[in-house]
Amino acid sequence: MDIFLNQLSNSDIQWLKQNGRSQQIEAGNISIEQARSPNFFYLVIRGELVGSINQNQGGRLGRAFAALEEDVDLEREIVRFSPGDVLGQIPAVELTAAVMTIRATENSTLLAVSCDALRTKIAEDVGFAARFYRAIAMLLLERFSRLVKYFLRPNMGQAQPLQDVPLIFGELSDSDVDWMLGAGRLTEIEADRVLIRAGEQIEDLYIVLQGTLSVFIKEEKTNRLFSIFAALESETDTTDTSSLGREILYLNRGEIIGEAIALDNPISTATVRALESSILLRIPQQQLLLKLQQDVGAAARFYRVESMLLASRLQGLISRLGYGRTRYEPGQSLDLTANYEDELDLDMMDNLTLGGARFDWMLKRLTV
Repeated sequence: MDIFLNQLSNSDIQWLKQNGRSQQIEAGNISIEQARSPNFFYLVIRGELVGSINQNQGGRLGRAFAALEEDVDLEREIVRFSPGDVLGQIPAVELTAAVMTIRATENSTLLAVSCDALRTKIAEDVGFAARFYRAIAMLLLERFSRLVKYFLRPNMGQAQPLQDVPLIFGELSDSDVDWMLGAGRLTEIEADRVLIRAGEQIEDLYIVLQGTLSVFIKEEKTNRLFSIFAALESETDTTDTSSLGREILYLNRGEIIGEAIALDNPISTATVRALESSILLRIPQQQLLLKLQQDVGAAARFYRVESMLLASRLQGLISRLGYGRTRYEPGQSLDLTANYEDELDLDMMDNLTLGGARFDWMLKRLTV
């Protein structure tokens, strides 16, 4: 898999080589343990590793879900890592501790880069930051698409709303937000109308300002030509959702739709449909891409935010698949080396507060 390296320049790759060290992992050994915080950014050079999730983690909630689904397999493989894949800690992207255990299936070689060195490079070289975070976003999007199929299992239910905007607007600059207000247009969509259909190209970035939308996926691979003609046939009955697939996710006020338009080949793998009359801020793809090409600083911030969103969604998916919330329960001894899902990250609080304030300011500017 060359998704990551193909987005970097020769000088970017040279920097990784000069600042990384080779690490050998023997077959069967664990590289990263679930619920622990890794200290390095890793690039797989040789071999293969597998990521698995513990479906119980010893909590009462985990045992209850496992019993309901009659699933006695407490550990499930969900992803494999081959040369060119990345894992470990990604500065500003890994929002929580590791959500899976990663072990080598064969003797493997990793390039380990200190997170401190990587963080400094990102801060000092905005061009590197833009390319690095774009590569990470593309990799996470591909990984997320592969994991979505697990939600087609019976009894998996829906993922929780993500509340993207406070996070997004806390990471962007005031000038970025002002540009979005100038480039964006208010769009209203009626209840039961489809905004984006699986198999069709995504043409706009949307921010949900008001209302609720739902996301549907299908188990079979979507044929784009079939989707276009199926859409024409289904327009006469907007309340029929049987042809859309399975509903897996709600998108509420303050969330992002179509963020993949800034990445290569933005074909939607899901259908997005309004549950109620909704108001969105629509930013055309061409204007967004032009902005990212002309303003490398904005590109670095945008791709960083996109990576954070995809990482958050990926972690939410994995957490739901594994049932393991790694929560603190009364009477439980605290593990000082573990991170709990309901533990506040104080470093993010300022950005979340700032993001919420910026979003409210934007709503006032748009008179929504």
